[in-house]
Amino acid sequence: MTEPSNDLGLLAPIWADTLVAEQTGDAAYLQAMLDAEFALSRALAAAGLAPDWVTAAVDDLAERARPDLPAIVAEARGGGNPVIPLTRYLYAAAEDVRPGLADHIHRGATSQDIMDTATMLVARRAGGAIMAAAHTLATRLAELADRHRATVLAGRTLGQQAAPTSFGFKAAGWLDGVLVAARALDDVLRDLPVQLGGAVGTGAALYDAAERSASAGPDAGAERERPADVVNRVLDAYAAELGLRRPMISWHTQRGVIADLGHALAGLTGSIGKIAADVSVLSRTEIAEVHLELPAGSGGSSAMPHKRNPVPAVLLLAAARQAAAPVATLHASLVAEEERPSGAWHAEWSPLRELLRLAGAATETGADLAGRLRVDADQMRRNLEATGGAIMSERLVGALTAQAGRKRAQQITADVLGADRAPGLRVKLLDHPDVALTDGQIDDLLDPARYLGMADEFIDAVLRDHASRTTSDEDGSS
Repeated sequence: MTEPSNDLGLLAPIWADTLVAEQTGDAAYLQAMLDAEFALSRALAAAGLAPDWVTAAVDDLAERARPDLPAIVAEARGGGNPVIPLTRYLYAAAEDVRPGLADHIHRGATSQDIMDTATMLVARRAGGAIMAAAHTLATRLAELADRHRATVLAGRTLGQQAAPTSFGFKAAGWLDGVLVAARALDDVLRDLPVQLGGAVGTGAALYDAAERSASAGPDAGAERERPADVVNRVLDAYAAELGLRRPMISWHTQRGVIADLGHALAGLTGSIGKIAADVSVLSRTEIAEVHLELPAGSGGSSAMPHKRNPVPAVLLLAAARQAAAPVATLHASLVAEEERPSGAWHAEWSPLRELLRLAGAATETGADLAGRLRVDADQMRRNLEATGGAIMSERLVGALTAQAGRKRAQQITADVLGADRAPGLRVKLLDHPDVALTDGQIDDLLDPARYLGMADEFIDAVLRDHASRTTSDEDGSS
């Protein structure tokens, strides 16, 4: 049999060579499974269901453990998951550390307990990097929003110039989308649970062990501790050791946490994809209102030397579009029959990992894009003038309505604009018999910078939100 090759991301340049790629690789998942197994053994000792010496022996085992990853991968096919071959390895390795230690490895657990817990560990670890990159992205977007609040450009709807806006307002909208999505992801990451229910989720094996331990104790005649209290100590210690939440009940077939995590990851990826979509359009040769200052050698073409492609935006768009399919798989896996499902649980692994990779790469690449984005205010002004003032038609109708009523105002505006949208709108307004506006009033009406409405107020509101979240993060509050 051929040895499994490493997935280095040849066909996934968005996440290749990023921090999250390492944090979600096979080695990272294997380490998380080991961490879950060792935490369980320590929790058993802490609760009195294993001898005191187990803690030190497990620490020793954790130092020595070197499972053969390709062998685990190859053998996983036989049992349908990698935990089964891993436990076989651990039983043998434990006996090499100290005879009898194997009796306290994987005790009371089932494969799904370890795999689910390992998945939560991987998500939390990768999630830390994702949130850090999202913070960097948000900070850079906040700087763009504040710096360019007075940089006026054409707002476009359905691909056409519509009315003026400011680049600061556009950046504030990007920032708001990222903040909302990052908050949703952070809420999920803060509440990731361990899994430890045993064969059908009831914790029967641990309960039975606790009952036997109490019966065999030296004070068997005295009032005995409830087995449930012992199992609760195991669960508490297990969760505390791993830094995850202890759930109220096993969730083998209640997969809401996985679906919520996937949805939040896709939401963050999509919010950054929106930024990339705008940058991709605004950097087109014919528009040229922004460009990305890329390192030498980046953005080129294999056939057309003149091109400088906005590669970060291209990769972000690809990531956002890829995120929808794995979310659908996770939602389909919510339908998990009986106490352990056939295939639904297994179907989650790759899609969730892909979403972690996409979100991690999107935040990292998005932060880089925001730092490289350069705004051409002069080109924005030139593009605003492309319609000869027609971009101010909404404002003109509003001003003329006060004089002639809305129906007549719309007719006058259509007359002065003309079918060809030729320049000279100011002169046409001055010459129109039904327009009673002074030179100064017309200049004001046709000035895009005077028609930004609440843009500054909205920018300030988003910047305050960003500042408050930054302060909360620094204070360690949620």
